[in-house]
Amino acid sequence: MLRPQVRRAGALGMVFAGLLSSGCNTGTTPGFPTPDFQAPLETTFALRPGDLGYVQGPQDFLYVSVQSVGLDSRCPPEATCDDPGFVEVAFELETVEAQGSGAMQIPPEGEGVITYRGFEIRGHEVQPPGRSSRIPLSEYVFLISVSLR
Repeated sequence: MLRPQVRRAGALGMVFAGLLSSGCNTGTTPGFPTPDFQAPLETTFALRPGDLGYVQGPQDFLYVSVQSVGLDSRCPPEATCDDPGFVEVAFELETVEAQGSGAMQIPPEGEGVITYRGFEIRGHEVQPPGRSSRIPLSEYVFLISVSLR
């Protein structure tokens, strides 16, 4: 993943310094970047572009971040559309064994699903609602959950 590799060098030093000084477990894996937050399996959480989330499974972990937001064709609430549209979002994903990505389309009334290395990532909702004007990347919030498949 691009973001963890960029963050890895600085985060690694901070992780080891924190472990040595506090003597506590940060809930992450040494040698990997420090996440912005940790979420439990099967719990819906908000993921914004630029955030790095961490989900711990029984045998492995998953780092997840938004790689890019593509087409946003959702119908604005004030309009009437024949097709409700969707948002395309690509995620960067990393486990102990692999780095990769996955993309999904999230419709306004429904969810998108991708699987990666034994994890199932569900996109439940996207905020803000569709607009007739372009939405800046910084305003997007994806409500997702991660479970084991």
